[in-house]
Amino acid sequence: MMTTIFRPLVTAYASLAVLLPAAGLPWPVRLAACLLALLAVGELWVRAVTGRPAESGIPAVGAGLTVLTGLLTLPAVALLLHPLGASVGPIPLIAGSGLLATVLAVAGLLRLYFSRRARFGEPDDEPGVPVQRVAGQTADPTGSRRRAGARTAAAILLPIGLSALVGVTAIRTVEVSSHPALPGYLTVALNGWAAGITHPVAVPARGLAVPVRITNSGLPARTDWLRLRVGDVVVATRRVTTMTGKVYALSVRVPALPPDGCLRPIGISVGGAGTVFWARSDKNPGRAAC
Repeated sequence: MMTTIFRPLVTAYASLAVLLPAAGLPWPVRLAACLLALLAVGELWVRAVTGRPAESGIPAVGAGLTVLTGLLTLPAVALLLHPLGASVGPIPLIAGSGLLATVLAVAGLLRLYFSRRARFGEPDDEPGVPVQRVAGQTADPTGSRRRAGARTAAAILLPIGLSALVGVTAIRTVEVSSHPALPGYLTVALNGWAAGITHPVAVPARGLAVPVRITNSGLPARTDWLRLRVGDVVVATRRVTTMTGKVYALSVRVPALPPDGCLRPIGISVGGAGTVFWARSDKNPGRAAC
């Protein structure tokens, strides 16, 4: 009987070893190993909870229990890793699944040990005294049907209850656990009429005022340099202060461009964020690029 515990345990260990990133195997092999590992751990779940191998009783129910408990292994391990502060990645999941398989195997062995001890310790029949059956005595069919019905009901209700327990635990864990704050960011975007730019802009000789929108999302109050670039050259700078959760509308004046008709990238940036559009002088708009 112990082979029904050691066989899935060894299968789980071997399959999890194949899933290690160092194995470097193709994904079809990894997928097959993952499914095999989940089925092996599911078999260990069944042995630890019911004390019977999955193939005993109703085969379909046993197979369903094995598949269901195996599939619940990954979310269960992930839920355990989250409060421990471990990252939910391949290595922690593989290590957690291996540890879970070991715990289930130990639980199954202990259950088998105590059940054997209880069974052989009961003085059902005195040793050396043959059991005599009274003529006409038959087994109780009603009791057998009741026991079979109870086992069937337990086999059906167990996966339902286990699924509900894991689902409720997962929801409650997500609700009550600490959620790290999202990283803040700064964005720079064209605003007003400039937000609809879809083609190169003609810049007149007097220059062109371009509206810009700056948004501070979650960053502390900060002061950065606003830079205007024409090509690779910074032609204007000024300091801009932004507060947390605020949106600022500014105007940046693009100077007149050389009247050669060449397309030039116009970059407007604040800190590490920026936006770019293309422009040329309105004096010689015939040439596409230089």
